[in-house]
Amino acid sequence: MNIKELVMMLIWLALVGLLFILKNGPNYFQELEPDLANGQPQTAISKDHKPLEQPLDNTLEETIRAQVQIPNWLPENKQLNEQNLTAHDLINFAQLAIDNDHAFFPESQNALYYLMLAQSANPDLPEINQLQTTLHARLYEAADKAAEDYDAERLTALTARLKSLAPEDDKIAQYTDKISTIFTLQRITNEAGELLKNNDLYAFNHQDAIHKFQQAQKLDPEYPGLIELQNQLLATISQQAIRASEEGDFEVAEAQLRTLEQLGKKHPLYTQTVALVDKQKQQRFNYLDRQFYLAIKSLQLSRAEELFEKLSQLKLDQNLLYPYQQQLKQAQIYGAYAVFDVFQDDLQQGQQSPAMVVMPVGNFFMGHAGGPKYQQPTHWVNFSKAFAVAQHEITVEQFAQFISATGYKTTAEQLNRSVIYDPRTGRFKNKHGIYWRHDYLGKRADINLPVIHVSWADANAYASWLAEQTGEPYRLLSESEFEYVLKAGSQELFPWGVSPPPENYDNLSGSEDRLRGSRVRWREGVDSYGDGYWGPAPAKQFSPNPFGLYDLSGNVMEWVEDCWHDSYFRAPDDGSAWVNKGCEKRVIRGGHWASAIDEYHSSHRKQAETTLTDPRLGFRVAKTLGF
Repeated sequence: MNIKELVMMLIWLALVGLLFILKNGPNYFQELEPDLANGQPQTAISKDHKPLEQPLDNTLEETIRAQVQIPNWLPENKQLNEQNLTAHDLINFAQLAIDNDHAFFPESQNALYYLMLAQSANPDLPEINQLQTTLHARLYEAADKAAEDYDAERLTALTARLKSLAPEDDKIAQYTDKISTIFTLQRITNEAGELLKNNDLYAFNHQDAIHKFQQAQKLDPEYPGLIELQNQLLATISQQAIRASEEGDFEVAEAQLRTLEQLGKKHPLYTQTVALVDKQKQQRFNYLDRQFYLAIKSLQLSRAEELFEKLSQLKLDQNLLYPYQQQLKQAQIYGAYAVFDVFQDDLQQGQQSPAMVVMPVGNFFMGHAGGPKYQQPTHWVNFSKAFAVAQHEITVEQFAQFISATGYKTTAEQLNRSVIYDPRTGRFKNKHGIYWRHDYLGKRADINLPVIHVSWADANAYASWLAEQTGEPYRLLSESEFEYVLKAGSQELFPWGVSPPPENYDNLSGSEDRLRGSRVRWREGVDSYGDGYWGPAPAKQFSPNPFGLYDLSGNVMEWVEDCWHDSYFRAPDDGSAWVNKGCEKRVIRGGHWASAIDEYHSSHRKQAETTLTDPRLGFRVAKTLGF
């Protein structure tokens, strides 16, 4: 056997041995490259890369590509070359490797390796181009599958082989970017998982599980590792939302729900959690609703205020929350009452106070710019504290209860005189023995008539007695209160708006009124008006005003709390009485049954000594409400 035959036999034996190894040897397809075995790319990402809130830039991609070098996967022993095998032999080996699914792996026993050797041996061989095209397509297919499977290690190895096969291929940059994304996703997801284990869900510096998850999701929302992380995050946040709602902290629960919605609005856990929190919220609302109205009913206003705050924390629609706000405000202002309620307080001696009407708080312009100096200047008065006013003037019967209970001696009784009306002359005159039991003519008064012949001191004594009997803050009206309730929202000169007043308006000095047996007529009273009374009328004989009060405009004038002042300069603007210590003159408000027309003006006021008694003068009381 000559040398040539010996060489051919050795080549044949080598081919047979290689075929045996390829067919029966271990499959290195799944084995990782040595530098990839630790789950990291062959190169660390450069330190100058941007945060993940920004897309990875070209600097990062180039750094990764530069480190993926083809010689890293080539074996050190590369002696099988054209000196021993022809290019045709190498192409045959490559085709055999392809047939055995070893196109690119393992190291020196894959088709790409034999192709590269064949290119070195005879680059002009036509079969080389065909094989190269086949391997190129196979490499794309394998790399795309690795990218789809997020197999960064395999994709890195395939990209390195692609760079060896076609260094200028555009897909190298795409695969390199994908490799960078996958390893970044792995790192961020692992960090998020550790933060979640430590319950680090929120942090101002965004080093927390939620922001890590969002960073990863922004890179690639389809990354498989995010699904489990999302489930864990949603489960944790859901538990916190439900726990907060169970504890009544719906502000925290709503914040957690917003986070849940942001992380997984379409996730079933989000809708389930919303339903559970809504159920807890409804139960909480039902409880607070009952407790709120119980607190209002019992006037536990501090508790009602706390309950309203808790209702507000439920983030209810404003239309639903508004009634609670109004109820609380009304209770704070009016106590147990509503505007225009009529009530009576029990007296210790077993009777009841006069019927009182709850007045609405509000504001108005007091005084008359075109009137005399003592009605000026007009000024704004605001009533922030609620008060109630007696429905009508205090009657003879009501005053008699006071006298009977206290034995009080009125000013007229002490002076043994007062003023009566003389129907023959139409004038007023003093008469001895006249006091609160008498009417304007000096006869025994009907019990339903307003009490007259009482001084300011008598009126104040009666109010003080009511306060003592009821334990409530009864008093005389302030001057601003009287004008406020007399105007009842009107800014016209007269309480009724325009002259003449409507029929059955009040007991006024009408030109149509007549006194039986007398030729006297009211010359300075109200034209074209008649009410059927000459002198005081029984209480509540006429229509109430818009605030539900009777006999404010006429019937009898009324004492108020204020001391007399010549003008309104420095007058209180909060509705309180303007009182100076030791003042000897008090204010009288309103018109009476014999007034001249200008005395029916809403801003009309008079002054009198506190001892004055008169058949045209009575009073009514007020009571401060609220807390």
